[in-house]
Amino acid sequence: MARKLRSASKRKPPVWKEDLKEYDTPAKDRFFDAFDRDFEVKKVEEIAADSGTSRTSAYRWLRERDNFGPSACRHKRKRSIKLGRKSKVTDEHIQRMLSPSNPVRDQLYEAQLEKFHVPVKPRAFKTQLKNRTKNAQRFKQAYVKKEISAANKLKRVKYGRDNRNKTIESHWQYIFFTDEAHVDPSSTGTGFILREEGTRENPENIQEKPKKEGNKLHIAGWINWHAKCEKLEFYHDEEEKVVQPPRPRKPRQRKNESPEQWKARILEWEATKPQPVEVKPKGNSMTQKYYVERLLPVYEAALDTARARDSSAPWILQEDNDGSHGTRGDKINLARQYKKDHNIPCIIHPAQSPDLNPIEACWNIIKIRVRYKVWRDLEELKRALQEEWDKITIEEIRERISEMPQRCKDLVKYNGKPIKSKLW
Repeated sequence: MARKLRSASKRKPPVWKEDLKEYDTPAKDRFFDAFDRDFEVKKVEEIAADSGTSRTSAYRWLRERDNFGPSACRHKRKRSIKLGRKSKVTDEHIQRMLSPSNPVRDQLYEAQLEKFHVPVKPRAFKTQLKNRTKNAQRFKQAYVKKEISAANKLKRVKYGRDNRNKTIESHWQYIFFTDEAHVDPSSTGTGFILREEGTRENPENIQEKPKKEGNKLHIAGWINWHAKCEKLEFYHDEEEKVVQPPRPRKPRQRKNESPEQWKARILEWEATKPQPVEVKPKGNSMTQKYYVERLLPVYEAALDTARARDSSAPWILQEDNDGSHGTRGDKINLARQYKKDHNIPCIIHPAQSPDLNPIEACWNIIKIRVRYKVWRDLEELKRALQEEWDKITIEEIRERISEMPQRCKDLVKYNGKPIKSKLW
């Protein structure tokens, strides 16, 4: 139980003044340590004088401890968490340097501090960024494969204006997003090996890096708010026939020919032999005829299935602007005629716009996941791609399609620049 003071009933609480200062925690600590040690042999006034505390403060602290317990010994006034002098980095500095209009935002801290005349070192500036922003710092930039042309940026802005107010319920749930992707088998197999630490350079742990084979594996598919294709389409699997140039006939040794002459004729024959023709994969080398005969019927079947489920819905096909799709220009071509004859409506999709096709995000998913698969030939790689495609859920697809309204608004806001998010 707390000790009762004899003078507590006789004394009145001190009159508080505006200039009365509250002692800090170390002063209280010194007084309470001395009081708890010497209260039986010394008076409160003597203990207060020995610890450098006034008599009135000593009695007030004791009274507070009797009423509130140990919490009264702590500091009650709010303390500042900022130590030292005020930083020379102002909020205006930070806002100007984080602004997209900063012309040196992609350069080192030293160059940016010099540009905006901020008189601090990079280390002090990074500390202020961390404390006063959402962990702002120099991160690795997000890049796109190539720069979008000015003409295509205008088309992207128009696409954004036309579709920014359309909702999932009224528009995007009825779009069949289609695309063709390409895989280089030599870039998919990762060069990992099970070994002990420190044995990386041992000959038995060194692997020969395979040469780039090009986009040898081609896949196609479609996704929708309600479903996705069950099987990926692997196309261009037909073996290309290559006609090798004829080889000159090997000469025969003549009866009256010396060994030196015979050797010279053999060397001449070796030099005239043609090199074998090597066929390199051409990537997306699909013709309009091949697209109409091989892939477009697959997309048509998906549309027919959706129409059978809900004939009143406006089901639409979205293709990219590849030349094989027949979407360029206004002339009637093979692909455009096929779509007209089979009642396949299409949405106009601007060129250089993989960020406006959610199936691109699905390609990224399976390409990343298949890196951790073990395969030895193209057939095993196909099975691995199909397995990862089967694992993609309809919820993952809907998350990416749900970004389309906001992406269209961002197109207009940022004048057709590439759009990226955490999902794709």
